[in-house]
Amino acid sequence: MTATPGKRRRGRPKNNPATFSVGLSNHGQPDNLDNSYVEATDSPTNVEFGEDWERELDGDASVHDWDLSSSNGVHDQQIAVVESIANDEISEQIQQLIPANDFDTLENKIDFKQPTTIHIIDGEKGGCGKSFLCRAFIEYCKSINYHMVIIDADTSNQDISKIYPHVEVAFFSDDEKQAKAADKIFELAFESSVIVNLPAQVYTKFSDWITSNNLTDLGQEHSIFFIKWFVCTGGVDSVNFFLKSLSDLGDKITHVFVKNMGLCDDWSYIDQMPELAAAARKYQFMVMDFPKFPFWERNMIDRLEITFSDAIAHPDLKVVSKQRVKNFLKLTYEAFAATGLIR
Repeated sequence: MTATPGKRRRGRPKNNPATFSVGLSNHGQPDNLDNSYVEATDSPTNVEFGEDWERELDGDASVHDWDLSSSNGVHDQQIAVVESIANDEISEQIQQLIPANDFDTLENKIDFKQPTTIHIIDGEKGGCGKSFLCRAFIEYCKSINYHMVIIDADTSNQDISKIYPHVEVAFFSDDEKQAKAADKIFELAFESSVIVNLPAQVYTKFSDWITSNNLTDLGQEHSIFFIKWFVCTGGVDSVNFFLKSLSDLGDKITHVFVKNMGLCDDWSYIDQMPELAAAARKYQFMVMDFPKFPFWERNMIDRLEITFSDAIAHPDLKVVSKQRVKNFLKLTYEAFAATGLIR
């Protein structure tokens, strides 16, 4: 009977852990990644491996059981440390090459526009005091350092352009070829608030410019808002013009009902008009009393074509007249401030 040869046993690594070390500098960085070394101690040599496998092939079961699982784990961890350190060095070098401001957030790069207002001085009728209110408005803004651009749209009289420097000119026209002449008003509002002195009998052209170009919605997109200061004479026809403006634009533009005390000193009838009371409830418009200015001082200032501030120091006005100008400005400034719309 032929003996069956015994099963060959494969060599199993012996439990003999090997210790690996990685050469590092004193700062914890690799001395040289290209020349980094792995040092093994108590590990089997090539000769020993050769002898073991020869004896196994000869059927000798007394072979060394080398256990390299532990040493391989340590080796993998230490190699990972070297790779991590190298990657950190490379990442740091890349960061140094890229300007820091390239990582700025989007919010830091966006310049947000400050809200601005287009102040419209209106009254529809000639002689209601639009230009006079506009001049007082300008004086008040200067007193509180409220920067704005002055636009005189009354090209026939140019009452504002004669008195104040650096006044822009715009006008409203039925001619489509000249329709852009009024666009300057809106364009200037991107940089600063604007005050516009409207001429008489321009209501239809002005309203069409607002509605046809959808300027109130466009203004909200760019933080540009409209306020209409409507100067009323105290007559019913003047009030009706104001009610017309509210009906057309009251939902989109803030309105201020300015009572010109220089033209009317009794507003009881106007205050009791049911139409005006109903409009006040619906549109919540503001009311401002524009104080009366003495006629002699007014005529003097108009003839000299000077500002109210200049009148206080002008030699042609005596002490009492100058005091009247001061009193008028004081009351006017208080009235503008009470609206809270100029800030």
